[in-house]
Amino acid sequence: MHRRRFLSLAAGLAVAGGCGRVGGTGAPVMNRLTIVAPAARGQGWDQAARALAAVLVAEGLARMVEVSNYPGGLGSAALGAFVTARGPFVREGRLLLTGMPMVAGAEIANAASVVKSTTPLARLVGDWAVLAVPVKSRLRSFEDFAAVLRRNPAGLVVGGRLEGGSDHVLYGMIGKCLGVDARLLDYAAYSGWPEAFEAVHDGRVAALLGSARSFMPEIAAGRLRPLVVSSAERIEGIDAPTLMELDVRLEYTDWCGVLGPRGMSREDRDAAVALCDRIDGSPRWRALCAANGWNRVYLSGDDFRQWLTTETGRTRGVLGELGLLSATATSYRHKLLG
Repeated sequence: MHRRRFLSLAAGLAVAGGCGRVGGTGAPVMNRLTIVAPAARGQGWDQAARALAAVLVAEGLARMVEVSNYPGGLGSAALGAFVTARGPFVREGRLLLTGMPMVAGAEIANAASVVKSTTPLARLVGDWAVLAVPVKSRLRSFEDFAAVLRRNPAGLVVGGRLEGGSDHVLYGMIGKCLGVDARLLDYAAYSGWPEAFEAVHDGRVAALLGSARSFMPEIAAGRLRPLVVSSAERIEGIDAPTLMELDVRLEYTDWCGVLGPRGMSREDRDAAVALCDRIDGSPRWRALCAANGWNRVYLSGDDFRQWLTTETGRTRGVLGELGLLSATATSYRHKLLG
């Protein structure tokens, strides 16, 4: 296989609790906190938003936490609703749950990047991906898949979630690593996994690429055969090698993190990052991550901002090669790069 390196990582609910301050953590007690989630209730990372709310109250880090849902548009609806906060963060703060789809959505819309329109605080968890085919597929291994893709990039239809979302971008990354022209890749987007599973089983798509934890039941039931996973190490319960094992230098997770409003004061930003640090260190949070199959990929503060800046550029590059950026956006990017 070609050796290329392409690393990437990859309605409302109100929860009320008692007062108090957690000593020695550096995280102040919030009076009221709103978490804006870019997904409908029960979908996407909404469950993570509600887990965050429960942990914040249980740990005594916030007296009341509300989750506000703004689904739609690769996170654009949530980003648009996330206006600059008023007053001190510790009195009435707002956090925006984010991830790769929101980063991609801003780039596709030729809007201000997520990193520039908010204050990056922390990357929390991620979900590894798996490439899988029906058990009767003639593609017995990832090597078979790669060989067909190199010979005829448009000959395989791969299904996943929204166009321009995490699965689509990962497919573009895999294509790049294999030396395939990403513009020729054929990708079918589905609103949910039930529709995608139906499509792969009736032959409308040759393979599915997406959430490892969502594929587990289909794999365990013997309906899907995993070909490869995007994690650094093999995933328990999925009998498939990693991309890295197969000399495809790519590690990727569909990550989830939190952002603060643009223009936060240094004091408010430090308080918000301390809050994230406290969450990641919470046994309650870690137990919820384990129970839900979320992989902790924690990174906070300036390290997260730097990573997000790099990841935004990498994502934009793949979106351009997939043909998902407008001519205006592409021309503007070339102008900026000189």
